[in-house]
Amino acid sequence: MKLRFLVPVDVEERLSWIAVLPELQLHAKGNEIELTEVAVVPELGTVIAQAAQAAPLASIVPADLKVRALEVTQEHLDDMTKDSGFSKISRIVRSGNVYSEVLKTAEEVSADMIVLMSNIPGFGNYMLGTNAAKTINHATCSVLVVRPK
Repeated sequence: MKLRFLVPVDVEERLSWIAVLPELQLHAKGNEIELTEVAVVPELGTVIAQAAQAAPLASIVPADLKVRALEVTQEHLDDMTKDSGFSKISRIVRSGNVYSEVLKTAEEVSADMIVLMSNIPGFGNYMLGTNAAKTINHATCSVLVVRPK
């Protein structure tokens, strides 16, 4: 059976890839797998607003910062996931709202399942992250949430 998996990867958190890899390999047994990995770079204005609480600061950053951020993210994604053992892999880097871009990518690649890691549990953190929760609630395909061990 041919299955298309989409894996959102946070290039700043290696566990977002390592934790889902065993689940992917488990589902791959006896199936033809098309794997798409997507990393999303948040919009610069959003990042600055979150960090500085002032969206107008976006006008003072270098014009090529977004392009460079996408390039660096692509490099990190390629490096992080190169030894997956899967032969048919597409790697996509997008810019925007994380869950929206994940859902758009799932539609574009006709994903059968989105496989994502829940946020790393810490003291008092027993809920799914916002992006994971929104992805689960709005996805038109199945979503497998992997808990880190």
